[in-house]
Amino acid sequence: WLKVYPSFFFFVAMFQEDGAIRVIEGPEVGDTTGVMGEFEAEPDVLKSKFKKFIREFMYTAPGAGSTHIGTLKYRDQLQQNCEAGFFKLQLDINDLIASEESEVLAHRLRQQPTEFLPICEKALQELYMELVKQDDDNLPAIAPPIQLSLTWDVDLDGTFGTMKPMMIRELTSDQVEKLVVIQGIIIQARVARHKARNLVLRCSNCENLKEIRIGSGWVGAHIPSSCDGNMQRGPMEKCPPNSFQVVADKCEFRDEQRVKLQELPEHVPVGEMPRSIDLCLDQYHVDNCIPGTRLSTIGIYCATENSSGQKMGGARQKGTNTVKFSYVQVLGMEAAHGKGGSAWSHDDEERFEAMAKEPDIREKIYRSVAPAICASKKDVIEDVKKAVACLLFGGARKLLADNTRMRGDINILLLGDPGTAKSQFLKFTEKAAPIAVYTSGKGSSAAGLTAAIRKDATGFVLEGGAMVLADQGVVCIDEFDKMNTNDRVAIHEAMEQQTISIAKAGITTMLNTRCSVLAAANPRFGSYDDLAGTADQIDFETTILSRFDMMFLVRDVRDKDRDYFLAKHLTTLHKGESTEENEGPIPVAELSKYIRYCRDRCSPRLTPNAAEVLKNHYITIRAAMKREKESGRDGGIPITVRQLEAIVRISESLAKMEMCEDVDTGHVEEALRLFTVSTLDSANNDRGIGIDSLSEEQKNDMHKAEEQVRRKVQRGGRIGKFELERFLVSHCGVEERTARRTIHILTMRGDFEEKANNTLQRVSN
Repeated sequence: WLKVYPSFFFFVAMFQEDGAIRVIEGPEVGDTTGVMGEFEAEPDVLKSKFKKFIREFMYTAPGAGSTHIGTLKYRDQLQQNCEAGFFKLQLDINDLIASEESEVLAHRLRQQPTEFLPICEKALQELYMELVKQDDDNLPAIAPPIQLSLTWDVDLDGTFGTMKPMMIRELTSDQVEKLVVIQGIIIQARVARHKARNLVLRCSNCENLKEIRIGSGWVGAHIPSSCDGNMQRGPMEKCPPNSFQVVADKCEFRDEQRVKLQELPEHVPVGEMPRSIDLCLDQYHVDNCIPGTRLSTIGIYCATENSSGQKMGGARQKGTNTVKFSYVQVLGMEAAHGKGGSAWSHDDEERFEAMAKEPDIREKIYRSVAPAICASKKDVIEDVKKAVACLLFGGARKLLADNTRMRGDINILLLGDPGTAKSQFLKFTEKAAPIAVYTSGKGSSAAGLTAAIRKDATGFVLEGGAMVLADQGVVCIDEFDKMNTNDRVAIHEAMEQQTISIAKAGITTMLNTRCSVLAAANPRFGSYDDLAGTADQIDFETTILSRFDMMFLVRDVRDKDRDYFLAKHLTTLHKGESTEENEGPIPVAELSKYIRYCRDRCSPRLTPNAAEVLKNHYITIRAAMKREKESGRDGGIPITVRQLEAIVRISESLAKMEMCEDVDTGHVEEALRLFTVSTLDSANNDRGIGIDSLSEEQKNDMHKAEEQVRRKVQRGGRIGKFELERFLVSHCGVEERTARRTIHILTMRGDFEEKANNTLQRVSN
């Protein structure tokens, strides 16, 4: 005969010969007695052990070993929850593991949760009658179903904790009917439904009642085809087949919801599609998450016969469908904040507090932002790094007395020539930000960025887009100028109010998009033209431009010294040489943790002196812009009260880097400088074009071209702009760039006036 021990996968064959028992293969049978019988127990024994654990478990003082504080943790929690009308109990798995008497409970919970949990819920109902229910209270006389919700000690990055989370792509058949911990982001949430927990049937012929218990998860109930009373009646008195009907008013129901959990963006391998799995939420877990929520969840990895609405078999498929539909029956869930969870160790707090007190912490952060990108004094790369650092830390969100919310996230637009490392800044931000989503403008639609309504077999379903999934993080949009105008309009509300309003297909709701936007774009004609004004080259509406806190003109500066150092830097990178300049003083992983720590712990506010300085500067900027507009030299970039709020947010982010609760005058001055070199410089860029920046040879060519123009066009005469440019190039031998520069200078000087149909008229006087 053959003995099989399925938990350990070995076989022991024995036979009897001359009264002796011999082992043919495998270890001695006596060696497995203690192992196999250690965690075996009857259901009544398990229920008694669980009730004893709930009654007697006490809080343990942290750092005091096994010293108990004296408070009964779960007994008091059960009484308080039931008295408040919440019939649930949160159980920490670590407490089961720590208790020696409950070791068998912890093992059964991990290995056989489907069988063990009903025993625990039955024990909680008995404890309700023994400990909670009193004769003179208003609680239900019959014990209601009490939900057992699990909690655990786990971090999203898996650096500590008793249960390390798994990725969705790691779920295999070995984990079926086991307790698993997974992490991801909610991308779809269906409307909650009501499922029968206890089904009561009545025979339409003999009024016989039958009760059927339905388990948790997506399982159905089998309604008998014959009445139970047929066993006791004669052939003539039997009830007809299929005589049972559901008695709805005597059934017990519970809430149930279906959501879809997708892998975190940072966990998806390059070139692969993100995987997702359905979650089954019930009772108090329902409606606790929306699209865009990042969470860790613990539950049972289940496999049912088929998905809802799918037939069991077809013409070529007889019998039961053996292909299982997998999902996770949620037993506990915890929202996470970013890539590293929400908990901090004592060592992390000490290290980050020491970093914040360093006098040069801001300079270290600046040098750690995209260290592989070379900066020089003749471009704006250094200021772009500072602006990206401000975006990562962000300002402080504010909730006013009238429930109006003011955003604290900073939006930045990088506008410039190709090959100026704009996309590299976006890629670095995606890695360094605690929460980030990267997308491209041409491959993104309005629904893909905001939210979409999708129809399936059960109705309409709401799915969150990139900005919803990047809630409390950063969304990086490359090729921003390639987006359709209608798609860009869709993110207006998301960038300023930080919400997305949906009113489609009978679904009226609002989703949070509390995220920063880092966008990169090219000018209208691909590269920046020094001779054309900034307003002519920015192919964006004023409404979208005013929502960006900082706008940088990243230009490809042609300078011998800059080109030499840039070429030297690139060759160093390609050779694989590791230098401090290429790596930065703070590693990316450490910087990401420090950013998340500062965002969680610090919320700076303006001091009175800083507010006064900010007010005076804003009035000066507005007055200067008014004079420029009256003189007809409008830069195309609006300076409104939104820009005042932008300077406030930049000041708060600078203070947050140092963990300062007060924004002083120094922070405001640096924020004003960043705003000046970015947005104001972009608005005033076309006013800085002059002959002073030209060489002697270029000046002589321009003087000759001007003389040819005066000979060509008499005073008061008109000529087409492109015709005049073509005349200088073909007949006078002038370079095309010099010809365009000459026409621009003559127009700026007032010698020519621009008229309709792209023509120029020479001034008479």
